[in-house]
Amino acid sequence: MPRRPPKKPPADLDLSGHLLRLSALPDRLDPSSLFVNEGPVELEVGCGKGMFLVSATAADPTRNFLGIEVSGGYARMTAGKLAQAAVTNGAIIHGDAMHLVRSLLPDQSVAGVHVYFPDPWWKARHRKRRILNPIFLRHAARILPHNGRLHIWTDVEEYFEEAVSATNATGLYGPSTEESPGGPETPYRTHFERRTRLAGAPVWRVAFPRNEQS
Repeated sequence: MPRRPPKKPPADLDLSGHLLRLSALPDRLDPSSLFVNEGPVELEVGCGKGMFLVSATAADPTRNFLGIEVSGGYARMTAGKLAQAAVTNGAIIHGDAMHLVRSLLPDQSVAGVHVYFPDPWWKARHRKRRILNPIFLRHAARILPHNGRLHIWTDVEEYFEEAVSATNATGLYGPSTEESPGGPETPYRTHFERRTRLAGAPVWRVAFPRNEQS
């Protein structure tokens, strides 16, 4: 079944406070400058329909949540949800996550990195496009402070094992811990997780703490 196109936000809804374009951002971006409050910033890579950003911003107004999404349609959809919720601690960037993490974000600039259900790029010739590669994992460690966490969730066991192995191989993270599903109030972090679990399929979840900075 073809994937449904993302739902467009109302035409008269102002997205300017919640939608950013990577191409319009400075070469070095302090993510805290994007928000009103001075709380820590957490980054979600690949936001899809925006469930995590919307629920996280509502659950903890003292923290800021920044998303990066390569699809313009899904970025606008998520920005629309944040705007309709009138939150000031959430925003999304339309653009390439690798470029943001590798080139724009300073050292120790985000408190957490969330990667939920990344595209597995099934075909062998496309595997190099997987986001959880050694370059991304090293830069994710660079932008995290000591004990800042990298969260990885996927329904693809082979990709999970590959990502865990690659993360451990960097030598930049401490021992991982298995993460649990959400509680009754927020049982799912993403729409993809909800669909996967309702279908009875397994989900692999892990968090890696950043080692002390060398």
